[in-house]
Amino acid sequence: MDQEKIIKLLDEFTAVNGVSGNEKAVATLLEKYLAPITDEHYTDVLGNAVFIKKSKNPDLKLMFAAHMDEIGFMVSDITDRGYLTIVPIGFHNPNILVNQVMTIHTDNGVVYGVTGGGKPIHQTMGKESAGFQFQDILIDVGAETKEEVAALGIKIGDIVNMEKESHVLNGKFYSGKAVDNRSSVVAMILMMDALKDVETEATIYAVGTVQEELGEKGVTVITRRIKPDAAICIDVGLATEQDELNPGAARCYLGKGPAIEFFDWSPDDCIGNIVPRKMVKMMEAAADKAGIPYQHSVMIRCGTDACIMTYSNEGILTGGISLPERYIHTTIGMVSIADIGNAAILGEQFAKDFGK
Repeated sequence: MDQEKIIKLLDEFTAVNGVSGNEKAVATLLEKYLAPITDEHYTDVLGNAVFIKKSKNPDLKLMFAAHMDEIGFMVSDITDRGYLTIVPIGFHNPNILVNQVMTIHTDNGVVYGVTGGGKPIHQTMGKESAGFQFQDILIDVGAETKEEVAALGIKIGDIVNMEKESHVLNGKFYSGKAVDNRSSVVAMILMMDALKDVETEATIYAVGTVQEELGEKGVTVITRRIKPDAAICIDVGLATEQDELNPGAARCYLGKGPAIEFFDWSPDDCIGNIVPRKMVKMMEAAADKAGIPYQHSVMIRCGTDACIMTYSNEGILTGGISLPERYIHTTIGMVSIADIGNAAILGEQFAKDFGK
């Protein structure tokens, strides 16, 4: 895979705002790349973006899904002194949100602010805060009254995300605000580009789903509509930080290949997926045939769109390709550029072999 091409796509896709429920900019960018190389495409009422590559057998359907949304915030109130309060969209740790630059997306354009709550060390020496909650987080946009905030075009309900630059680290890793899950969207684009001149047995559906971070909302409706015979979810997963055992996940490392999923489950809400061994073996065979490195993924508290796809309709043979990510659901994420390329190759080979 062309590393420079992957980096260019990552730069484009991580730069746009796509907080859950507001994925239109991501879908538009996805259309730019997939519409010219597929036969049909449409967007449903929720915003799921669907691209169809026709095949020898129109009745045999294989769906690939990568969620387009990122975690973020919504303005919940404006104080008399001109501060903004926010509520989370998706899972966040409020303790790492202090003193960050935030982007507020208004009808009039972008407004920048910073999160308050952290006092200078000069005032807190020896009595540092034990932790923050969302009610402690205020966004300062440089206004001193509600009226000044209104003049900036900011309203309750405006979407907010973190302002982070993207960087290539050591020539092999990529960090950015929305690598969860734009890295998988990029892998899906590369996969479909590799398949554009290939006549597959199955009709291929490449889907950018919405609102995964709010509980797999988009994939729920689009899977019912497409009714695939088999499906593969492409998403990020938990990367190992140190060379030690993690009781909640198998060890997965950046740069050692995409992970083929065995199991993911969120015990708090009982959403999860045990991948049928038949699907695991099919994916392993595809990876071996393509000659790419791969790992295996077992995760607790990390549900994906695959959880919903599996149990849709009469039941769907569903697998997962997981891109190991460090610092998941924090202010910054990190993935391997090579893992993205190899995930695309894995999906390409699986699509070529499926149905034969």
